[in-house]
Amino acid sequence: MQKSSHVGVWQLQRVSVFIQLSILSTPSHVFLGVAYTNLNQDAEAEASYKDAIEINNTQPLAWHGLLSFYEKRERHKDVVSTIQQLLPQAVKNRDGQKIAKYLGKLLVIYESKEKNDDKHIEVLKYFLPDSQYYDFIKDSSNIPQPIDIWTKLIANIEEEEAGVIESRLQARRFTMNSAPLNQLKSEIEIDVYKKSKLGDMYQSLLDLDPDNKEEVQTKLLSFYRKRLIGLLKKSELSAKMMALANALVEANASDSLPYEMIIEMSDVKTPDQYNETILNTLCERFPNSGTAKLFQGYHLYKQGEVDEAFDLFSEGLELSPDSLYGYQCLSWIYLDAKEFETGLEYAKQGRELVQKVTKETGEQFKNVLFSMELCMAHCYRHLNIKYHTDAMVLYKKILDCVPNTGVGLILCTNKKYDEALEYFEKVYSYDPTRHVALAEIGWIYCQKQDFDKAIQYIESAIKMEDNVAEYAYRLGRVYWNMGDSYRQNQSYAYKYFIQAVKIDPQFSAGFAYLGHYYRTIQQDHVRAKKCYEKAYMLDPLDAEITLPLSDYYVQDNNHEKAESVFRQITNLLPKTGWAWRRLGYTSMKNDAYSEAITCFQKALRTNANDVQCWEGLAEAYAHEGRYVASLRAFERTTDLDPLSVHAHYQTALVKQKVGMLEEAVAGFLKALSLLEEQSHSSTTEIPILHGLANTYLDLAKQDFQHGFFGRTATGCGLVFQTALRGLKQDVSILCLWKIIGDACVMYRLVPSYIHLCPYVALQQILGLVANPHDRLGFTEDSSSKLIMDFIQLNISQQDNFYLPPKTALDAVYACASFAYKQALVLCRNHQAIAPAYWHDLALNYYWTSENSRLSEEQVELTSMAIRCIRMALKMDPTHSHYWNTYGVITMRESPKLSQHALIKAMDCNTRSAIPWTNYGFLCLSRKDYELANQAFETAHGLDPECITAWVGQAYVASLWGNDAAAIFEHAFESSNGSAIEASYGYADTVFNQLSVTNHLLDGTHLLSPAFALQKLTEQRINDALALNLLGLLLERLHQFARAAEAFAGAILALENQAEDGILEESEQKRRMAKVHGNLGRTLCASGDFEGAIASYQNALMLGESEGSARVYWQLGAGIAHYFEDQLEASLEMFETALNETESDTALRQDVVVLLSKVLWALGGDEQRTVAKEQLFSCIADNSSYLPAIFSLCVMGMLEDDPTLTGAALHELGKVAVSEAFESDKEQWIPWLFSRFHKLQGTQSQAIRSVAKSIHQHPWLALLWRRIAYDLVQETSETRDVTHTMTSSALTMTLGNRSTSADDKAEAYECVARASKEKQALREAQRAIMAAPWRLKSWKILAGSMQQ
Repeated sequence: MQKSSHVGVWQLQRVSVFIQLSILSTPSHVFLGVAYTNLNQDAEAEASYKDAIEINNTQPLAWHGLLSFYEKRERHKDVVSTIQQLLPQAVKNRDGQKIAKYLGKLLVIYESKEKNDDKHIEVLKYFLPDSQYYDFIKDSSNIPQPIDIWTKLIANIEEEEAGVIESRLQARRFTMNSAPLNQLKSEIEIDVYKKSKLGDMYQSLLDLDPDNKEEVQTKLLSFYRKRLIGLLKKSELSAKMMALANALVEANASDSLPYEMIIEMSDVKTPDQYNETILNTLCERFPNSGTAKLFQGYHLYKQGEVDEAFDLFSEGLELSPDSLYGYQCLSWIYLDAKEFETGLEYAKQGRELVQKVTKETGEQFKNVLFSMELCMAHCYRHLNIKYHTDAMVLYKKILDCVPNTGVGLILCTNKKYDEALEYFEKVYSYDPTRHVALAEIGWIYCQKQDFDKAIQYIESAIKMEDNVAEYAYRLGRVYWNMGDSYRQNQSYAYKYFIQAVKIDPQFSAGFAYLGHYYRTIQQDHVRAKKCYEKAYMLDPLDAEITLPLSDYYVQDNNHEKAESVFRQITNLLPKTGWAWRRLGYTSMKNDAYSEAITCFQKALRTNANDVQCWEGLAEAYAHEGRYVASLRAFERTTDLDPLSVHAHYQTALVKQKVGMLEEAVAGFLKALSLLEEQSHSSTTEIPILHGLANTYLDLAKQDFQHGFFGRTATGCGLVFQTALRGLKQDVSILCLWKIIGDACVMYRLVPSYIHLCPYVALQQILGLVANPHDRLGFTEDSSSKLIMDFIQLNISQQDNFYLPPKTALDAVYACASFAYKQALVLCRNHQAIAPAYWHDLALNYYWTSENSRLSEEQVELTSMAIRCIRMALKMDPTHSHYWNTYGVITMRESPKLSQHALIKAMDCNTRSAIPWTNYGFLCLSRKDYELANQAFETAHGLDPECITAWVGQAYVASLWGNDAAAIFEHAFESSNGSAIEASYGYADTVFNQLSVTNHLLDGTHLLSPAFALQKLTEQRINDALALNLLGLLLERLHQFARAAEAFAGAILALENQAEDGILEESEQKRRMAKVHGNLGRTLCASGDFEGAIASYQNALMLGESEGSARVYWQLGAGIAHYFEDQLEASLEMFETALNETESDTALRQDVVVLLSKVLWALGGDEQRTVAKEQLFSCIADNSSYLPAIFSLCVMGMLEDDPTLTGAALHELGKVAVSEAFESDKEQWIPWLFSRFHKLQGTQSQAIRSVAKSIHQHPWLALLWRRIAYDLVQETSETRDVTHTMTSSALTMTLGNRSTSADDKAEAYECVARASKEKQALREAQRAIMAAPWRLKSWKILAGSMQQ
């Protein structure tokens, strides 16, 4: 480095001397550039070289110096620029060596220094013979060879075009509406290869290197195939492509492409016509190619190795998805395998592929297209008759080219035999060797019943080709159709069926008809079944085979095989209706109801009028709980077959389940009538009779819930009559005995209607079998004795037969016991069903014992009940219901055992509220109210709608002294009046509220409790408390006659209780006295004064120590005597009452007022004077006793005594407002003032007195109604004021919840009288709707209509 710098300095000094001497020449500047270069002064060096070139640009020394400088400094772009300026000079000088040298430098730069593929290729082309430099450099050494150049060029072009394809593919594949990936790539390749020059390059390379051409030829062949797609004129390139492919095959090319191309470009009609040599070569040399796998698959299929063949087909199509050969093979293979849908799909795809390849290559594949369309036509023909139009179009298109039998076959299928005959004759005339046409002509004559010609033609076909099983089979079918003699004689039909299966052991139709022969002619079912199985194995799609075969499987109870047959048929032939129907019934048998529904629906799509399908579908819907759909299906069934007993029966069953009980009864009766008309066996009635009896029982229960107790009793009687009809046919029908028992115990709910029980039917039922009591090993009890007595009764005329309610109920209970015991005998104490009957029997004994309270039999009956329920628990110890019953039965006799049983019931079913409720009542009976309340609350948590739990909690609240009214009301409303305890508690609550408020409620408020008690007394005919309360409510409703009946019933009930020893004598007398008092009051109100006197006398005789009650009875008796004109007796009763009230001042005051009113009513001066004196004495004792003052005031007004009236009003005026409000609830004080002023003629003052009270008590609707009434009576007041006040009165009245119907009607009447025309009419109508019994409202309505 140090040396070069010295040299550079020396050179620089010498050059400087030259320049100073003004020797300006190119060499001096070149040397100066060299010196600067050695001194690393690049800018000065470059400038010196350029100065030298500027002086003489033809001087090579300067150019070479500059080029060398750029190369040393690796300034490659400047090197390229310099070479581009030197090349023209070298060409001009024809200096080939320099040109080669310069081009070599460019190659190095573009290849490695400044890598640029395009420039590199461009420079490489300069070395090729057609370049501008080739003539100068061809003799130079070390230049690239053309083969290497073309190889590099081709590699670069291939890489470039592959990159272009990939980049375009990535850019377009995610755009909107882009084509599928394969299609998109194909479109891009067409665009790229259409402009590509690779073909010429391949050809140039082939010309240079003929010895190593196979690889290039293969690439060229592939290029031709891709480029051919994008050309408009394809014939020339297509010819080149096929010539090249053939040349490669002849040269035994090592690539599979030319072999596959020749196969794919072959235009043949069948897969067997392809070049087998080439296919074998492919299989030997290229076994993993797509076409080779397809050929191997086809070969294996022909050898019968189907599974392996289809595996190879799958692999082959995956490798060669656009193989015409593959689609042609698969189309015909699936047709041969009778998988017509799949074959049609492949044929369609194959035809589309033919059209695609034709468009791409320009070649017309007429034979391949013919093959695909012919396969399509065959598939259409075999698939379904609805595709025959499509098949005909294809056949006619093909027929223009080659006559075929397809059209004729379709016409035969459509039974157009004459047209079919013409086509087959045309085919036969075209080719007389077509024995198929002869056979088809013979078959047409067979269908036309011309059996002689049929035999002639088919025999002719057999003579031409005797090895066709189809011909022998058809000849056998002709003889089979000719009748019994030809069927039975083995020389005819049987002979040819045997011949057919001998010719072709795989011919299924021959085995099928052999099966028919053995089944119908020989009755050899073993052979028939074997023939059907063989035929089914060969052709599982033939319904003519599978139907009788499935029948055999069903007869042999081989349901699994039958189901497999049905499933295979439905999978392969989804339009076979009978298979879907039978699969539906099989699924129902396996409890797969959803699947059964699907099967029946698919069957109905093939035949919408199949009655059996509709029945099966309806039953499946019913089992699934889809009852509405089931009813619709059954309706369709009965529409199609109105005489179907089964359909009407099943429809009735479904209606029973959904609660349409009356319609269900009609359905069962319709089924029975149809059965009788069709004269079927009587045993088939039993299911219908069972359903009818069950429905009658359900209807009776429903009627009971709705309060129709008479209907309930009648319905139970219908149960007996229906069950008797069934038992007469078969006494071993267990379920009918169960229904009889259930119907018997229903009478305990409606004892007042037990006279409606059909005793004759019950007697007949009991006479059908021996007494089961002894067969069960029971000892004799009162129930079994009663059965014997009941059977011996003479009740042939039931209209004149009567049993007391209690005795009748005992007899019905005994009949229930008989029925349950007979059911136990019939079930033979079976572990699964006997426990329920033991439980029912236990409950029946328990109810019987409850009906015999305080009798000798009660202990015995309760013991039997416990014994039966223990038997039920022994057989099923985990049943919660049985433990609960055990707890209820033992609740009175053994509380500890009852507690244990109820706790076990809770353990067995933790979600049931019933045992908790009963446990609450157990605690209630043991006076453990806290624990009882907790039990009832737990029951509410489990079931908020448990009515008995609400009733129990209401009882607890009552015992604790809390208000239970709301709870009783909730229980009553929730039960719709069906809960007895809730009904009584609700009615008692309403009456107590009425008594406390001392205000007459609207009658509608009392209707519900009165109705509830009416139904309760029908269920408890000896419930004196309920009857008495019913009478009190009816009395408040002014239904005095019915109230008297209720009180009389209460007296009878008390007498019965006294006879049974339920009540002690003192308690019985006390209650009788009160009820007689109530009865006397209602009899007096109804006008039966004599009866009232008798009742009051009984009350006074029985209730000697009743205190204030005696006073009221005496007063009532006095009133009754008065109306009987027994005045002395009347006064005597009043005086007695007055004498007995000396110790009770408050009561004495009431008696005095009442006595004074009676004396005043007598009308005599002396009596009226005494009445006034009594009132004055009462006021003297208590000056604030308002009823006495009210009475004196009214007496003064009636006698027109202003002194007495004024004094009374003066006393009333001194009463404080607050005291008056508390003592005068009905606001008589302002009313009396207004009446006084009105009598005086001062109407305005009368209105002001009422208005004053309104100012003091504006919330009282009563006062508003009174002032409204006065205003409408006063004509001097303006209409606006009157209308305003009446409207206000109506608003206040409607806003008061305790307003009675009469009060509402009165308010409407006032508004109507204050209004005009339409409004008056409307308000009058409303008054009538509120209280239709008011005559005044009707009069106002009549007046409004006249306006």
